[in-house]
Amino acid sequence: MNKYFTAFIILVLSFFYIFFSNDSGGGRVFVNLLTFAGIYGLAAIGINVHFGWTGLLNFGHAAFMGIGAYTTVLLIPHSLGREGVVISTGLPLPLAIILGLIASALLGLLLGLPTLRLRGDYLAIVTIAAAEIFRLLVRDFEDLTGGVYGIIQFSDSLQNSRPDFITQFSENYNISSAQLWVGLLTWFSIVFVLIILARLKKSPWGRALRAVREDEDAVRALGKNAVLLKLQSFMLGAAIGGLSGIFLVFNYGTVQASTFVPVLTFYVWAALILGGVGSLGGPALGAVIFWVIIAGTDTISRFLFESPDGQQLAGVRFVIVGLLIMFCMIFKPSGILGDKEELLLDVK
Repeated sequence: MNKYFTAFIILVLSFFYIFFSNDSGGGRVFVNLLTFAGIYGLAAIGINVHFGWTGLLNFGHAAFMGIGAYTTVLLIPHSLGREGVVISTGLPLPLAIILGLIASALLGLLLGLPTLRLRGDYLAIVTIAAAEIFRLLVRDFEDLTGGVYGIIQFSDSLQNSRPDFITQFSENYNISSAQLWVGLLTWFSIVFVLIILARLKKSPWGRALRAVREDEDAVRALGKNAVLLKLQSFMLGAAIGGLSGIFLVFNYGTVQASTFVPVLTFYVWAALILGGVGSLGGPALGAVIFWVIIAGTDTISRFLFESPDGQQLAGVRFVIVGLLIMFCMIFKPSGILGDKEELLLDVK
C-alpha cells in the first residue's frame, strides 16, 4: 500500500502546483495538462504491453500513433495540403476510428513479421528506423497526406458530438470546451482499455506473454509459439498507440508529419518508466507527473534565461526529461507503481 499512498501524495502535490503556480488561467492549464497526460498515458499503456508484458523494446511507437491518426482523419471530412483541397464526404467517425486502430495493428503485424525474431537493441534500432521511414513517407506523399502542410478542418467530426453541458461548463470556467471534450474521451478510453487489459493480464494468454518476457526458450520448450505471442502483443500495443495518436491530432486540430518524431516516443517512454513498467495504472500516473514536470519547464527557463525562446525552452525540456529518467533509474528503477520483478532491463 505504500506505493499507492506515495502515488496519491505525488498527485495531490502535482495538482496543487498546477493550480497555485498560475495566477490566471489555472483551469485552462489544468485541462491542457490532463488532456496531454491522458494522451501520453494511453500511448505509454501501449508500450507497456510491448515492454512490460512481453519484453519487446519498441522505440518506434510514434509510427503506430501516426498511422492511426492519418488513417482516421483521411477517412472523415477534412481539408488537405497546401491547396487546401476540401474533402466534404467521409465515413462516420466511430467507423473511421475503428479502421484507424486496425491500420495500426496491421502496421504492427507488417513490422513484427520480419523483426520480432530480433532481440534487445537490434529490435529497438529497427523500430526507430521504421518510425522514421513512416514519417518521411508521410511528408513526401503530399497528394495523399498533405505533406508538410498537413491536414486540417477535421475536428468538427468529433466536436459535433460534444454534449451541451460540457460547453456550458467550459464557458463558466473559461476553459476550452474542445480540449475538455478530447481530454474526457481520452481518460474514458484509458479506463476502458485498462479494464480489458486487467482481464487479459490474468488470462492464460497474459501469463504466456510474461513468460516470454522472462524466458523465451522455456516457453518454446513448453510447446508455445513465442513468435506468435510476441506478434499478438505487438499488434495489441500498436492499436492502443494508434488510439492515442487519434486523440493527439484531434487535440491539436491538425495532422503534421512533424508531430510524429522520435522524441514523441521517448517522452512516452519517460512517462512509462516514471509510473512503473509492467503495472496497469503506472503509465497513466507517470504521464500525469511527467506533464506536471514539463509544465515547470517555463519557470526554470525564465530563471535561466531572461527571455527564453523556443530553442532554449526545448533544450531545457530535454535536460529535464534526461535528468528525470536518470533519477528514476538510480532511486526508483521500478517506477512509482512498478514492482522490481516486473522491470526488465537485461533484454536479451
